[in-house]
Amino acid sequence: MKSLKSLLLLSFFCLLALSCGDDEADYNPSDQFQIDLAQITAYLAENEIEAESDPTGLFYTIDTETSNDYATQGNNVTVNYELYNFDGELLDTNLEAAARAGGIYNSTRQYAPFPVLLGAGRVIPGFERALYLLRLGEKGTFYIPSVLGYQNQNLGNIGPNENLIFVIEMLTIE
Repeated sequence: MKSLKSLLLLSFFCLLALSCGDDEADYNPSDQFQIDLAQITAYLAENEIEAESDPTGLFYTIDTETSNDYATQGNNVTVNYELYNFDGELLDTNLEAAARAGGIYNSTRQYAPFPVLLGAGRVIPGFERALYLLRLGEKGTFYIPSVLGYQNQNLGNIGPNENLIFVIEMLTIE
């Protein structure tokens, strides 16, 4: 009888340990990508937004068009950006007026054009991909799947597997 209790107790702890598995180990980018695409296409349809898509799964609209050049890998660019979740909440921006209007102004932060060296991998993949789709002087709205964003990380105001909306304006290309 004692060994049966020990076996049941051991089984209980094994099940408990298995149920507390590492979320990283359970994360499957391919499966998440399909979920992301379904959520983004539903959002676009619900809001009657006609967006283009690229092979990476990024959806976008170019809101202000020009006939200027595109940036290429190795270029240093500066941009203005606003980052929103799909509920329309402003999460981050480099624009002081937008930060104030969105209720996220931080007096200790410097609000200035955001520099990016293309190809250096210093920003999330979806943001960098968006920069290749903008010509100098253009402004666009980009619907970024979580797998091209912060994936399953929880970053405070950005939840795990959260799709994002960036509004980006290409200011300079060097």
